[in-house]
Amino acid sequence: MIIKIGDTITDERGRTGELNSIGIATSTNDIAGELGVQAKEYDTDLNYTGAITFGDNWCYFIQIKKVNGTDLTDWQK
Repeated sequence: MIIKIGDTITDERGRTGELNSIGIATSTNDIAGELGVQAKEYDTDLNYTGAITFGDNWCYFIQIKKVNGTDLTDWQK
């Protein structure tokens, strides 16, 4: 599923907010992608390592549960 700046994100902990930043890791020492590529959109099907900030929260890509109300597990079926 493609995520974009401005989307509404819910993580596996139930936290929800507007997507502010997408960081893609470019080094094994920076799994959150803080020093890597900053993107405006990202396709979760690529399975890259990185993290997003949404509202006052952040999570790794793998922890994203919903995008604009659509469950990622439903999207992947």
